[in-house]
Amino acid sequence: MDERRDAFARLFAKNQSWLYAYLVTLLGNVADAEEVFQEVCVTLWSDQEAFDLTTDFRRWASVVARNRVLGFRTKRSREGKRLSDVAVDLLAEEAIERADLMEERRLALHGCLEKLSAADRQLIARCYGEADRSFRLVAEQLGQPVNTVYKALQRVRRSLRDCVDRTVNARA
Repeated sequence: MDERRDAFARLFAKNQSWLYAYLVTLLGNVADAEEVFQEVCVTLWSDQEAFDLTTDFRRWASVVARNRVLGFRTKRSREGKRLSDVAVDLLAEEAIERADLMEERRLALHGCLEKLSAADRQLIARCYGEADRSFRLVAEQLGQPVNTVYKALQRVRRSLRDCVDRTVNARA
């Protein structure tokens, strides 16, 4: 039993980031995704004994997540505009199909971040290290105009995108 639970834990840990990104894709809102992510995690762990370890974890987790998303959206339907269930289904299918590519790009990004200069890595960390940090705050901390920080960040992001694209294309 402990072996099975450990195997499930490894699968869960390996796919946790993907699951969260999948929920953000379906919900289009980080706050909603965090709320539903907690529910999905509880459900996955509660039902882990029913999961066949020889099958596709992402496919199984995506079904659980999609059902939780639909339930969440039903509860929130009176709050305003929302995507149709058909649109959510299409997004869900696309997210599953692209999961491997996104994981490959994520891994490439980690390698590309390591190739950046220390100053560029520090800029990325300052700008993206905390969700509520603004360019204005980073610029103040660095003693630079906001536009200068924005342009530097654009340059670094472009460099990262090019590096990720080259890395993924080289593996293909």
